[in-house]
Amino acid sequence: MEDTLKKLTDKIYNEGIAKANKEADEIINAAKAKADALIVDAKKQSEQIIAKANSDNVEQKKKVNAELEMTANQSLSAIKQNIVDVMLSSIIDKPIQEAFNDQSFIKQMITTMLSNWDFQKENTSLDILFPEGSKVDDFIDSSLSKSLSNKVKFYPTKEIKNGFSIVVENGGYKINFTEEDFSAFIKNYIRPRTFDLLFKK
Repeated sequence: MEDTLKKLTDKIYNEGIAKANKEADEIINAAKAKADALIVDAKKQSEQIIAKANSDNVEQKKKVNAELEMTANQSLSAIKQNIVDVMLSSIIDKPIQEAFNDQSFIKQMITTMLSNWDFQKENTSLDILFPEGSKVDDFIDSSLSKSLSNKVKFYPTKEIKNGFSIVVENGGYKINFTEEDFSAFIKNYIRPRTFDLLFKK
Protein backbone atom coordinates (compact mmCIF):
# COMPACT_ATOMS: atom_id res chain seq x y z
CA MET A 1 0.00 0.00 0.00
CA GLU A 2 2.73 2.36 0.93
CA ASP A 3 4.53 1.48 -2.27
CA THR A 4 1.48 2.32 -4.38
CA LEU A 5 0.95 5.58 -2.51
CA LYS A 6 4.58 6.52 -3.01
CA LYS A 7 4.35 5.79 -6.71
CA LEU A 8 1.22 7.90 -6.97
CA THR A 9 2.84 10.73 -5.04
CA ASP A 10 5.97 10.58 -7.18
CA LYS A 11 3.87 10.60 -10.32
CA ILE A 12 1.87 13.68 -9.22
CA TYR A 13 5.10 15.40 -8.14
CA ASN A 14 6.88 14.60 -11.42
CA GLU A 15 3.92 15.69 -13.52
CA GLY A 16 3.64 18.97 -11.53
CA ILE A 17 7.33 19.62 -11.89
CA ALA A 18 7.20 18.90 -15.61
CA LYS A 19 4.18 21.14 -16.07
CA ALA A 20 5.76 23.92 -14.02
CA ASN A 21 8.99 23.60 -15.98
CA LYS A 22 7.05 23.73 -19.25
CA GLU A 23 5.14 26.82 -18.16
CA ALA A 24 8.35 28.43 -16.95
CA ASP A 25 9.99 27.69 -20.30
CA GLU A 26 7.03 29.19 -22.12
CA ILE A 27 7.12 32.32 -19.94
CA ILE A 28 10.88 32.66 -20.39
CA ASN A 29 10.62 32.15 -24.18
CA ALA A 30 7.79 34.69 -24.41
CA ALA A 31 9.78 37.15 -22.34
CA LYS A 32 12.83 36.60 -24.52
CA ALA A 33 10.76 37.10 -27.68
CA LYS A 34 9.25 40.29 -26.25
CA ALA A 35 12.67 41.52 -25.17
CA ASP A 36 14.09 40.77 -28.61
CA ALA A 37 11.20 42.66 -30.23
CA LEU A 38 11.75 45.62 -27.88
CA ILE A 39 15.47 45.61 -28.68
CA VAL A 40 14.77 45.52 -32.41
CA ASP A 41 12.22 48.32 -32.07
CA ALA A 42 14.55 50.40 -29.89
CA LYS A 43 17.39 49.88 -32.35
CA LYS A 44 15.13 50.90 -35.23
CA GLN A 45 14.00 54.03 -33.39
CA SER A 46 17.56 54.95 -32.47
CA GLU A 47 18.61 54.56 -36.12
CA GLN A 48 15.72 56.79 -37.19
CA ILE A 49 16.67 59.39 -34.57
CA ILE A 50 20.31 59.31 -35.65
CA ALA A 51 19.32 59.54 -39.33
CA LYS A 52 17.02 62.50 -38.62
CA ALA A 53 19.70 64.19 -36.52
CA ASN A 54 22.21 63.73 -39.34
CA SER A 55 19.69 65.05 -41.88
CA ASP A 56 18.87 68.04 -39.67
CA ASN A 57 22.57 68.66 -39.16
CA VAL A 58 23.17 68.66 -42.93
CA GLU A 59 20.24 71.03 -43.51
CA GLN A 60 21.40 73.30 -40.69
CA LYS A 61 24.91 73.39 -42.16
CA LYS A 62 23.48 74.25 -45.58
CA LYS A 63 21.36 77.00 -44.04
CA VAL A 64 24.28 78.43 -42.05
CA ASN A 65 26.57 78.30 -45.09
CA ALA A 66 23.93 80.01 -47.25
CA GLU A 67 23.45 82.76 -44.65
CA LEU A 68 27.20 83.23 -44.31
CA GLU A 69 27.60 83.44 -48.08
CA MET A 70 24.76 85.95 -48.35
CA THR A 71 26.20 88.07 -45.52
CA ALA A 72 29.65 87.96 -47.09
CA ASN A 73 28.26 89.04 -50.47
CA GLN A 74 26.26 91.86 -48.88
CA SER A 75 29.30 93.03 -46.93
CA LEU A 76 31.48 92.92 -50.03
CA SER A 77 28.88 94.85 -52.01
CA ALA A 78 28.61 97.48 -49.25
CA ILE A 79 32.41 97.84 -49.13
CA LYS A 80 32.54 98.28 -52.91
CA GLN A 81 29.80 100.91 -52.78
CA ASN A 82 31.65 102.74 -49.98
CA ILE A 83 34.83 102.70 -52.04
CA VAL A 84 32.94 104.16 -55.02
CA ASP A 85 31.28 106.82 -52.79
CA VAL A 86 34.61 107.86 -51.25
CA MET A 87 36.23 108.03 -54.67
CA LEU A 88 33.38 110.07 -56.17
CA SER A 89 33.35 112.41 -53.19
CA SER A 90 37.07 113.06 -53.53
CA ILE A 91 36.68 113.77 -57.24
CA ILE A 92 33.36 115.65 -57.32
CA ASP A 93 32.60 117.33 -53.98
CA LYS A 94 35.51 119.77 -53.84
CA PRO A 95 35.20 121.15 -57.41
CA ILE A 96 31.44 121.57 -57.02
CA GLN A 97 31.87 123.23 -53.64
CA GLU A 98 34.41 125.65 -55.11
CA ALA A 99 32.10 126.40 -58.04
CA PHE A 100 29.10 127.09 -55.82
CA ASN A 101 31.17 129.30 -53.53
CA ASP A 102 31.95 131.45 -56.57
CA GLN A 103 29.19 134.07 -56.74
CA SER A 104 29.98 134.87 -60.38
CA PHE A 105 29.32 131.23 -61.27
CA ILE A 106 25.92 131.34 -59.53
CA LYS A 107 25.04 134.63 -61.20
CA GLN A 108 26.03 133.24 -64.59
CA MET A 109 23.85 130.18 -64.04
CA ILE A 110 20.83 132.30 -63.11
CA THR A 111 21.39 134.66 -66.04
CA THR A 112 21.72 131.75 -68.49
CA MET A 113 18.62 130.08 -67.11
CA LEU A 114 16.54 133.28 -67.33
CA SER A 115 17.73 134.08 -70.82
CA ASN A 116 16.57 130.64 -72.01
CA TRP A 117 13.31 130.51 -70.09
CA ASP A 118 10.27 130.87 -72.35
CA PHE A 119 8.11 133.18 -70.26
CA GLN A 120 5.59 133.62 -73.09
CA LYS A 121 5.06 129.90 -73.50
CA GLU A 122 4.98 129.21 -69.81
CA ASN A 123 2.94 132.35 -69.12
CA THR A 124 4.20 132.37 -65.58
CA SER A 125 6.44 134.19 -63.12
CA LEU A 126 9.36 132.86 -61.13
CA ASP A 127 10.56 133.17 -57.56
CA ILE A 128 14.30 132.68 -57.16
CA LEU A 129 15.40 131.63 -53.67
CA PHE A 130 19.04 132.21 -52.73
CA PRO A 131 21.16 132.12 -49.54
CA GLU A 132 20.82 134.98 -47.09
CA GLY A 133 23.79 137.33 -47.16
CA SER A 134 24.68 136.84 -50.82
CA LYS A 135 24.39 139.67 -53.37
CA VAL A 136 22.93 137.56 -56.15
CA ASP A 137 19.70 139.56 -56.30
CA ASP A 138 21.50 142.92 -56.73
CA PHE A 139 23.48 141.61 -59.69
CA ILE A 140 20.56 139.87 -61.36
CA ASP A 141 18.19 142.81 -60.79
CA SER A 142 20.59 145.13 -62.55
CA SER A 143 21.07 142.75 -65.46
CA LEU A 144 17.41 141.85 -65.98
CA SER A 145 15.56 143.50 -68.81
CA LYS A 146 12.52 145.57 -67.86
CA SER A 147 10.25 143.00 -69.52
CA LEU A 148 11.41 140.38 -67.01
CA SER A 149 11.56 142.53 -63.90
CA ASN A 150 7.88 141.94 -63.11
CA LYS A 151 8.13 138.19 -63.79
CA VAL A 152 11.14 137.36 -61.67
CA LYS A 153 11.38 137.97 -57.91
CA PHE A 154 14.29 137.18 -55.58
CA TYR A 155 13.94 135.98 -52.00
CA PRO A 156 16.74 135.25 -49.52
CA THR A 157 16.25 132.12 -47.40
CA LYS A 158 18.06 130.25 -44.62
CA GLU A 159 17.14 126.92 -46.21
CA ILE A 160 19.73 127.25 -48.97
CA LYS A 161 23.46 127.31 -48.18
CA ASN A 162 24.91 127.40 -51.68
CA GLY A 163 23.21 127.78 -55.04
CA PHE A 164 19.59 128.72 -55.64
CA SER A 165 16.11 127.33 -56.25
CA ILE A 166 13.47 128.33 -58.78
CA VAL A 167 9.82 128.23 -57.81
CA VAL A 168 7.42 128.32 -60.74
CA GLU A 169 4.41 130.10 -59.31
CA ASN A 170 1.67 129.09 -61.74
CA GLY A 171 3.06 125.61 -62.36
CA GLY A 172 3.43 124.88 -58.68
CA TYR A 173 6.81 123.18 -58.89
CA LYS A 174 10.34 123.86 -57.72
CA ILE A 175 13.73 123.32 -59.38
CA ASN A 176 16.81 123.13 -57.17
CA PHE A 177 20.27 124.29 -58.31
CA THR A 178 22.08 123.73 -55.01
CA GLU A 179 25.51 122.30 -54.29
CA GLU A 180 24.01 119.20 -52.71
CA ASP A 181 21.65 118.55 -55.62
CA PHE A 182 24.37 118.98 -58.25
CA SER A 183 26.71 116.70 -56.33
CA ALA A 184 24.04 114.01 -55.90
CA PHE A 185 22.99 114.28 -59.57
CA ILE A 186 26.52 113.91 -60.93
CA LYS A 187 27.38 111.08 -58.52
CA ASN A 188 24.24 109.14 -59.43
CA TYR A 189 24.99 109.66 -63.11
CA ILE A 190 28.56 108.37 -63.05
CA ARG A 191 28.33 105.89 -60.12
CA PRO A 192 27.36 102.81 -62.24
CA ARG A 193 30.14 103.47 -64.75
CA THR A 194 32.68 104.05 -61.98
CA PHE A 195 31.61 100.82 -60.25
CA ASP A 196 32.02 98.86 -63.49
CA LEU A 197 35.45 100.35 -64.13
CA LEU A 198 36.65 99.44 -60.64
CA PHE A 199 35.12 96.03 -60.07
CA LYS A 200 33.88 94.42 -63.28
CA LYS A 201 36.32 92.03 -64.94
